[in-house]
Amino acid sequence: MKTLLLVLLSWVLWHSVTAQTLGRRAFVGLIVSETGSQLSVDSVLPHSMGEKAGLHKKDLIQTINNVSIHSVKKYQEICNEIREQEEVVIQFVRNKSTREVRIMAIPYPRYSPDWAEVIYGEVAVNECMSRTIIYKPKGVAKASGIFFIPGYNCSSIEGFSSNFNGKMIEGWVKNGYVVYTVEKSGMGDSRNCKACIDVDLQTDIQLFEKAYHHFAQLNCIDSNQLYIWGHSMGGIIAPLIVSGKPVSGIMVFGTVFRPWSEFLLEMHRVQKPLLESLSFEQTEDFIRLIQKIYFEFFVLKKSPAQLFQNPEYRALVETELEYKNGKEEMWGRHWRFWQQLDSINLAKAWQNVNCHVLVLHGNADFIQCSSVEPYLICEAVNSKHPGNASLVTIQGLDHLIMNSKSYPEAVKNMNEKAYLKGNFNRDLLNETVKWLQTRIGKR
Repeated sequence: MKTLLLVLLSWVLWHSVTAQTLGRRAFVGLIVSETGSQLSVDSVLPHSMGEKAGLHKKDLIQTINNVSIHSVKKYQEICNEIREQEEVVIQFVRNKSTREVRIMAIPYPRYSPDWAEVIYGEVAVNECMSRTIIYKPKGVAKASGIFFIPGYNCSSIEGFSSNFNGKMIEGWVKNGYVVYTVEKSGMGDSRNCKACIDVDLQTDIQLFEKAYHHFAQLNCIDSNQLYIWGHSMGGIIAPLIVSGKPVSGIMVFGTVFRPWSEFLLEMHRVQKPLLESLSFEQTEDFIRLIQKIYFEFFVLKKSPAQLFQNPEYRALVETELEYKNGKEEMWGRHWRFWQQLDSINLAKAWQNVNCHVLVLHGNADFIQCSSVEPYLICEAVNSKHPGNASLVTIQGLDHLIMNSKSYPEAVKNMNEKAYLKGNFNRDLLNETVKWLQTRIGKR
């Protein structure tokens, strides 16, 4: 009897954990900015809690649920933990008068396009539970799957619908593929997770490894046809998560092969004249100094705070490493993220990939800015597995998957956010579909 009770108790506990589902996060709907030590409302989104609560532009947010709010980061942390049907108390200042409003949380709208069945789920890594969103062709029980790994930045997968990522997903689904996406730590509906901006690269890798295992087990996905898409930083993570796992193929675009500190120097040589109108002589002077900073940061593993103490480095640590006193962020992630990235041996990772690989490159990609990277990926794969990797260069394609004829035009399109206005280069999508159809046809 005692043994039976232990078995039953174990089953109940297991079921209670696996049956957990993520509640929908609240649609607070306030666009805010830091003004000194205060948080000011810049705009209020329609149909949001902020609108229903009567908040206005220039209101100063004091507390949310009795927690003091003095930064955008803290605001995001608090809002990410609010779930639908929870009562929320917001204290704010308007015209020097302190006010308080109570409101029931309104859930963030679910995405429901006419071209896909959208399935909301979750995957757990330790205590962190991250939202997954799966896009499945309507009326299809099972199909080949694409595991989606985006770039490095901390943005929600729910923003994909308005940019180039959503266009790629839509194109694949319309061609009969299931697409799997997962939130990074602390983004979207995720709960009990550290903020994305506070975690390192190993945390991202661990999350994508766990999510890929989840992806490979789904009933709606053909376990014999598992593909990975990696864009930019996603193309670096892709070969790192497949060791010992079933994978039919990897597609990468706009990614890097060499150590990050080495790639950055080439990137600066291209981008400084392009973005800041530096002469090539001025750019070289900059390179000679930043190279010393990068050596101490990437090789000697010094922190930005330590580098800032060197008077010779101070100005560039502030401008180029984006150092702010007391902050741990650097280029939109924790500074340890970049040190870990530089330590990865991508040559070894790609040589160990034993599946077909499609490497894509855009001639107007001034962000990735090197045809050497895709060439080396192909050579590394084929050195151990001849014929497995192929390279396709697409003319008129930039890093944000827009139609851009040249680097200068790509800069202009990026600054004007043309990727939000329908400027989408379908050649990249078409090349991936053609390659996928070839692979599946050879089953």
